Amino acid sequence: MSTYFDIIRFLKQFERAVQGKRRKELDAEFEARKKLHRIRMHTPMLVQTSELYTPTIFEAFQTEYERSMATCTTTLEGNNTYAVAIVRANGDLSSEKERIVVGDALNKKASCSCEQFKRTCVLCDHALKVLDLMNIKLLPDHYIMKRWTREAMFGTIKDNQGRNIIENPKLDAMLQYRFMSHKFLSMAYQAASYPECCLLVDNALDCLGKQIEEQITVARLKENSDRILSESNSVQPNEQRDEDLLSAARLKKKEVQPKSSKRHRSWLEKTRKFKKKVPNKSTVCL
Repeated sequence: MSTYFDIIRFLKQFERAVQGKRRKELDAEFEARKKLHRIRMHTPMLVQTSELYTPTIFEAFQTEYERSMATCTTTLEGNNTYAVAIVRANGDLSSEKERIVVGDALNKKASCSCEQFKRTCVLCDHALKVLDLMNIKLLPDHYIMKRWTREAMFGTIKDNQGRNIIENPKLDAMLQYRFMSHKFLSMAYQAASYPECCLLVDNALDCLGKQIEEQITVARLKENSDRILSESNSVQPNEQRDEDLLSAARLKKKEVQPKSSKRHRSWLEKTRKFKKKVPNKSTVCL
């Protein structure tokens, strides 16, 4: 992206980038639905996550699950507190750095000091080991992030007021227009050959037009009243804040210093010490 692009070229480049990203998302979704996960151990937790996670995330989770099988745990003083260390995979009996994991069997939670779940939203091997010690054989729902699942692109997006965001608000109206146009066209084609049917359709359309105008008037009045009510509810709590912002944004009037006849001296002149000049006494010859 060059800094010399004008707004038209920038928008075109941005649209191409968005289309490329959406194409990659569709390709990844197609690959996820076409391929089957390769489960190396048929345990309840791996079978569960293989049906939920995408292939890439499932491979990462399966690696963490396998590492949790090679762990050494030590029970510490406290309520369900463990020191968990992973034995190295190269045959060395020494273990990696110990991590402190606090388990909560009631809420099905395991908090690890490595904080991997906060960074990647994939549960670490230390926490998986503690879940197994607490006889939790399925991954709890609060550890399954929707963005890593196959259903990440499904669902509705809500705005800050809890309303569903529609991608194209006029899409429903366009579909209904096509449906009614096709229906009216086929009806008009059938009635065109019979004058009685044409008169019946004409009268029915006149009555229907009046009813439609009444319904539109009622709907618009309801929309206006709802908009005014929502605006009043949103403006009143913010009136004091807006007044504070306006008062803070006002400019203070500059105070005018009274003018004096004396010349303003610079800082250099102020540092110097001036002596009062005494007039020379002239000698007068008699």
